[in-house]
Amino acid sequence: MLVYHGSYLEIQKPDINFGRFNLDFGKGFYVTALKEQSDKWARRRAKAEREQSYVNIYEFDISDLTVLSFDGYTAEWLDFVVKNRSGMPVSNPYDAIYGNIANDDVATIVNDYIRLLRIGRINEDGKRFYLGQLQYSKPNNQYCISTQKGIEALKFIECYRLEDQ
Repeated sequence: MLVYHGSYLEIQKPDINFGRFNLDFGKGFYVTALKEQSDKWARRRAKAEREQSYVNIYEFDISDLTVLSFDGYTAEWLDFVVKNRSGMPVSNPYDAIYGNIANDDVATIVNDYIRLLRIGRINEDGKRFYLGQLQYSKPNNQYCISTQKGIEALKFIECYRLEDQ
């Protein structure tokens, strides 16, 4: 399958050791199957770095990988994202993790949930409420490639620069 990575530079050889720990699925190299989403990532990252916007395209063969896959905004997805975003240690025996993104709109909901969880003001009804709110979000997806074996399943195809907007 084709996947995209938005950045401020061309990345022919991704490195799983580069990046932050407290992202949705932990530390790794993030790609998406949605070109429009990668364009947004590229522009956001480039703006933060005051650089140009680039989209890297890869062929990603997951046939020999162990992949944890979340189907939508589920309680399991929310628990996993909360642990990663909170910096809690998460056991990850997977080469890649697939699921929805806690993007801008979703991040607000997730961050509100985390805040209430930290002060002990959330229960199962509250959790169901926040999961219900997530169902209105625009569909998106991401893969977090978290092992070298996963990185080796990526084949760089090309990189292009986005026009400034």
